[in-house]
Amino acid sequence: MSLIITILIFGFIILIHEWGHFIVARKSGVFVEEFAIGMGTKLWSKEKNGTLYSIRLFPLGGYCKMKDEDTASDDPDSFSNATMPKKFAIIFAGAFMNFVLALAIFIGIAFFSGSATTTVREVSDNSPAKEAGIQSGDIIYEVDGKRIRSFEDLTFKFSRLTPDTNKSFDITIKRDGEKLSFNLMPQFDEATNRYLIGISPVLKNGLFAKDIDGIEKNTFFRTIRDGYFNMIFTIKVTIIGVVELFTGQIGLDQMMGPIGITPVIDSQYESAMQVSVGATILTMLNIMALLSANIGVFNLLPIPALDGGRIVFLFIELLRGKPISPEREGVVHFVGFVLLMGFGIFIAFKDIINIF
Repeated sequence: MSLIITILIFGFIILIHEWGHFIVARKSGVFVEEFAIGMGTKLWSKEKNGTLYSIRLFPLGGYCKMKDEDTASDDPDSFSNATMPKKFAIIFAGAFMNFVLALAIFIGIAFFSGSATTTVREVSDNSPAKEAGIQSGDIIYEVDGKRIRSFEDLTFKFSRLTPDTNKSFDITIKRDGEKLSFNLMPQFDEATNRYLIGISPVLKNGLFAKDIDGIEKNTFFRTIRDGYFNMIFTIKVTIIGVVELFTGQIGLDQMMGPIGITPVIDSQYESAMQVSVGATILTMLNIMALLSANIGVFNLLPIPALDGGRIVFLFIELLRGKPISPEREGVVHFVGFVLLMGFGIFIAFKDIINIF
């Protein structure tokens, strides 16, 4: 079951990504030769208005093949002949749609499940927050000068601390409309294996969720806001992870591909099913939103064969005042594609070893 769910999740994310390229290309007057979901051998295809729509054997991948993508052409409906703004819009549209999908799902989840706010509900006795002077009802506003938009954003800052960390934080709160600043040092909690400051948040129930005694319903606009900042937080965490990967702060052993994600999805599915079907749907949607945002960020990395790599060539063209030969650019992207496939095989092999 988990394998089917994984394929469906990735398949839908890829569909949305490629549809972004497709629809903007069509609106820009660029002819799309093939719109494919999956890679490899063709399982099904249908031609309509000159465009071939296909489903291919390997479900993890897809593409939107445009006319004269890698060759120079004077045809008015070719990609290579499109203006730079149109090329940028077409290339960026894939990742943009991934972010739109993540946003829509996060907002939907907030409507049906609720969220934790940055308002303090309770302060634990003998905790750093209590000793610093933070009170119930305070709104966490900034940590070390950086704005806090969600409770997840707050906990993320402390979750990254190592057990030997000896660092204090300046926390700014809003109390009765006034900003107050406190300095506190988080305490390491061995039970949870992380640093805590000793506060619990005010919870807001989803607008469409079942009533829960003692928990107020969230407002419509607050729900939209919470979903938006959940997406921003996910993108930020993904970017931090990518930077740490390339700077050697985290190793390849911590990376996970579609094969490695399957057992995680299976575990989440089994746990959620013990609660309810509704909880299972929300859990799977949450995973889809996380993966969609991750894939959106990954595709914008300045690596050949990825959308980000193609955008780099557009900036080079802007600086040079003339385009690079599409054939030469095509060679670079082909080499990048081969390297990415090799990297994908390596990650898949690692995932299989970890599973078995």
